[in-house]
Amino acid sequence: MKKLGITAGGLFVAYGIIRLIDGANGDRGPGLAWTSGHLLFLVGLLLFGAILLLARRTLTRRRSLATAAVVVGLIGVAAFVRVILTDLIVGFRAEDHADMSRVRLEYDGWPGHLAIYEPLQALGPILFLAGLLSLAVLLTLEHHLTIWSPVLLLAGFIVISAQLDLMPLGGAMLGAAFAISSTTGTRDRRRMSAASSRST
Repeated sequence: MKKLGITAGGLFVAYGIIRLIDGANGDRGPGLAWTSGHLLFLVGLLLFGAILLLARRTLTRRRSLATAAVVVGLIGVAAFVRVILTDLIVGFRAEDHADMSRVRLEYDGWPGHLAIYEPLQALGPILFLAGLLSLAVLLTLEHHLTIWSPVLLLAGFIVISAQLDLMPLGGAMLGAAFAISSTTGTRDRRRMSAASSRST
């Protein structure tokens, strides 16, 4: 989970840097920077989705609460993924930046023209944060993460939400939240494994 978290945060940083480069001329997309940046962002989000599932497996207590957090977080991830896929399709189809708005209108209700997409687009980041932060707190209580991990996760999301141009800083905070994971949980598991080996 530590490596996945660091990698996911690093991908957010890379996306943020590419996004800044893409917008240097005042417009963003379509083109290589738009597509490559969104692909990095997509992979980073999918890794965070994997972290949600892995966190649930790691926890030994409060598993019902952890399951609820995973469901909430994955709904947020799914909402994010839909937006990114839409951006990628728009980028592929649009001839230039001005044409992106026209193409985007064709995909406002994609896929299926369901009424849930508009509220989900607004709630997605909140649900993602709520799920991931809840699991981080539970992991901290079991000493798999340090007390600073939930703080850094929350700070990273606040920074990104406040200004997307700060995505590199926010992504670094998200990665750091997992980079400083506690060794206490690892030591406890090693002691249990050693004790089990001696008793057999």
